[in-house]
Amino acid sequence: MVKTFFRFMRLMGDRLPIYLGAILLSTIGDAGRKVANSYLIKDIVAAAQTGNADNIFLLVLGNFAVFVFGLLLWRFGIIRYNIEARIGAGKVEKLVFSKAMRLPMSYYEKNHSSDFMSKLIFDTQKASDIYTSRLRRLLSAFISTIVYLIPMFYFSWELTLCLIGVSLFSFGVNSLFAKPIKTAGRKLSDKNNKMLEKLTSILSGMELIKIFPVRLRLSKEYEDANKEYFHIQKRTNHLSAGLECLNSMFDLIGALAFLGLGIWFVSLGRINLGELTALYTLYGAFRNVFLEIGQYLPQMMNCIANAEKIFEFLDMEEEPEQWAFEVCKDDDCKAVKPHKNVMLSVQNVSFAYDKDRKVLDNFSMEVEKGSVVAVVGESGCGKSTLVKLLLGFYPVEKGSICVDGKEYQELTLKEIREKISYVPQEPYLYETTIAENISYGRYGASRDEIIAAAKAANAHDFIIKLPNGYDTVLGERGNTLSGGEKQRIAIARAIIRNAPVVILDEATSALDNESESLVQEAIKALKDGRTILTIAHRPSSIAAADAVVHLYS
Repeated sequence: MVKTFFRFMRLMGDRLPIYLGAILLSTIGDAGRKVANSYLIKDIVAAAQTGNADNIFLLVLGNFAVFVFGLLLWRFGIIRYNIEARIGAGKVEKLVFSKAMRLPMSYYEKNHSSDFMSKLIFDTQKASDIYTSRLRRLLSAFISTIVYLIPMFYFSWELTLCLIGVSLFSFGVNSLFAKPIKTAGRKLSDKNNKMLEKLTSILSGMELIKIFPVRLRLSKEYEDANKEYFHIQKRTNHLSAGLECLNSMFDLIGALAFLGLGIWFVSLGRINLGELTALYTLYGAFRNVFLEIGQYLPQMMNCIANAEKIFEFLDMEEEPEQWAFEVCKDDDCKAVKPHKNVMLSVQNVSFAYDKDRKVLDNFSMEVEKGSVVAVVGESGCGKSTLVKLLLGFYPVEKGSICVDGKEYQELTLKEIREKISYVPQEPYLYETTIAENISYGRYGASRDEIIAAAKAANAHDFIIKLPNGYDTVLGERGNTLSGGEKQRIAIARAIIRNAPVVILDEATSALDNESESLVQEAIKALKDGRTILTIAHRPSSIAAADAVVHLYS
């Protein structure tokens, strides 16, 4: 818990001293005003008792000057604190998002998208509350407690010790709530993730809900997840409400204890009325901040629980710059240098997602430069796995893959992917302009290059008929376009990338005959100096290939 807190604070980097300094300034400014006010009250009571009011005006003027100075100090500290806290929260959000970009493809295939969304939205926001509110409140309470105790001990150390005893008892009771609230906070995060998972699944499968009788079942699943979240939230609220009730009770007990002890100490002559009045003024402020320590500490524990989940995510293994390949000692699996006319070479490759079943077992193939090769096979035989290995999403367990004469173990993943363009069966188009979607193939592509790529992909004619042409903003996942139109934009993206190898993963399988014909014409444009590997099952796609590779389960 403590290690997590300090690690989270280190994320602020060199801005941490400024952040802590701002909290210190604002706290001293606020507490200093109240201390000065207590001394003023002490002197006023003393003047009233003695009947000497000669210096009252100077005392009031001095107190006002201290009040204004403290107010300015507090205001400056709060403004600086808010700025630094927001910068710190932004750093956490960037770290989580940046981490998501570096995770291997296996993470996204094994985890629901809501898992990452929960980390980015819920856990990050709750953990960032440490910067934006929780730590300041807790530190301010601690610092203010020390500031108030100094004059309180000066006025009457005996009475102050008695009051501290009452306050320590209330603090101990508050501390008992820390662990249950932290546990509830972690459960709340898990239930929020589950609820978000149900919601994103419903929104992603809206067509299925409209067509099949699953609306009631999915709605019930979401309602059940919502109820579980509600019950945990209810428990958290009950704990917080119980804590507030106890604090109110201790507030009353503290006031009664002070009055009783104060009257007794005055009767014994241990303290005069002016000092007692000043002490009471300070004790009211001291009691509030001391109870706030007990109140804010469990809330801080709750936020640290979310920070732990953030670090669990940040500590996950990232996709390396280059996969580590085991050195093959057997003669039958050692890589043979491919012929110079071979663009893609797969030699004796074996791969399995788990140890029980191999997807590929000693698979080999060669694809010559400038040729079109179709890979065919029944469902589950490893076609998609082969594509993932070629794109570097997973390392091969055994064997070797070469592209343009270089083995994958000699190349970084960035270098491998620069040599390959990929057109999936369901191309992903972002909710931005068509021109920008095409330009994602190569950063910095000019407008003329984008239009040329669209023309080559047989997409220019339908694009210019749209209301804003290339500046038309697409809907989510490009749903405002037909399947064939989306596919041609994806091909234009592959063309503008200008990579020597293009992989088409069943690019025409979900299209009607007319759309397939237009896409096939676009694919012909890809052949210009490029090597094409197509995962196919349609006869037309297979017939257009120069060679066919069969994969078997």
